[in-house]
Amino acid sequence: MAFLPNDAGALRLCVDLVDREAPVRGPVPVVTEDGRVPSGRLLGTVGVEYLDRRDGEWWPIVRLPAVYLATGSYAELEERLRELVGGGIPGFAWQSGEDAALGLQIGPAEPPGEGFVVEVGVDLSAFLAEAGGGRSRPGSALALFRFATSRPAAVAFADALRREGGQLLG
Repeated sequence: MAFLPNDAGALRLCVDLVDREAPVRGPVPVVTEDGRVPSGRLLGTVGVEYLDRRDGEWWPIVRLPAVYLATGSYAELEERLRELVGGGIPGFAWQSGEDAALGLQIGPAEPPGEGFVVEVGVDLSAFLAEAGGGRSRPGSALALFRFATSRPAAVAFADALRREGGQLLG
């Protein structure tokens, strides 16, 4: 599981990749325009948690039980994080895919060089519509979080995502 904690160590974004969809099976394989068989989406869970100092346990404030990440979208997140922590870009904005169940924006903190400001958006609308049998209205149930984090924490988060994705994507 990959964690991006705030600078006070009391709040964190967690991303847990658990599996990858299998390629479509059948008599005629699905092939992309460039001749590759698609690798399927990554399945995971994401959430924002707080540290309860009384028992030392992390507890969810908000969690999506299932998030699907297109492999291209996930690769983009890895690339942007690598560029960010390497100093190649000052910040970036990313979303998990067309449904934008997870949005992440990271930029420089003030004063410069003192870490990053992280903005996390978790859209619960698709989950709530499915659970309640209603119609999904993207953006209608959006939880937003903003916190500061350190450069070492961002490096650790980027590394954990790279390891998890590498295990599933091979």
